[in-house]
Amino acid sequence: MNEQTNSQRRFTVIELPVLPIVKQSLLLPFKYLPELVKYGGIPFLLILAADAICFLLEREDVSRSATGSAMALAHFILFTPFSVAWTRLALYGRPAIANHPPFAYSRTQWLYLLATTAMLVLMTICVGLPATLLLYGQRTLNTQITIEATTLLLVGLFLFALLFFRLAFIFPAIVVGRYAGISAAWKQTAGNLERLAAVIVLSYAPFYVVRRVFEWFMGYHPPGLTSVARGIVDMLLVALATTALAGPALAYKSLVLDQREDALALAASTPSRA
Repeated sequence: MNEQTNSQRRFTVIELPVLPIVKQSLLLPFKYLPELVKYGGIPFLLILAADAICFLLEREDVSRSATGSAMALAHFILFTPFSVAWTRLALYGRPAIANHPPFAYSRTQWLYLLATTAMLVLMTICVGLPATLLLYGQRTLNTQITIEATTLLLVGLFLFALLFFRLAFIFPAIVVGRYAGISAAWKQTAGNLERLAAVIVLSYAPFYVVRRVFEWFMGYHPPGLTSVARGIVDMLLVALATTALAGPALAYKSLVLDQREDALALAASTPSRA
């Protein structure tokens, strides 16, 4: 009887509260504005310097795809310490980062960056390669290659989205030191794929919309002070979008950390049987 009860508890799916998590994630930058400036200021200044270097390289006829890839890589490298600090802040509040340095790499940050790199490699395989093949088919006006590449791209997008959402708990697990492998992360999101996807998409959506509206409002400006100001604000919006990682972190807290604490509390309050 006890084994049957334990089995039922093991496979009980806890529904993820989507809207409360999204609301909390979006309000965190306002709630923790000093921490946002403290831990995000250095990465933001460094990414502005990287953007300036890429702009100069483009003026020397370096391809925009190369500078764009370099900027994406620089963003992940520079904002990894901020991502770790912001995740801890979202999970445990200010006491968790009381002694956290503003910008530093330790074992946790390196593991976080390694997981991010693995996810980028996965995206390159699932999405980048079919997209490159599609571009080749369009340039050569090869209809068969274009059709096949489009099919591969759609399949790749679906596969990457599935893996990304199901493995999203890897990142907060690394931050709190409880990473137990891909299989564990996969099981932790079981039954909540749609809700977790909604949390992630809705957490990032406002930043995406604001950035698109800003780009539409500003339009194109030739190199000058206006163009520089536009670039700074645009990069600020990209940097602020990093705070949306609190969405999946809070989902991890709801589905994993809180349930573990409840289980420990229940075990402590239950008298042992001889």
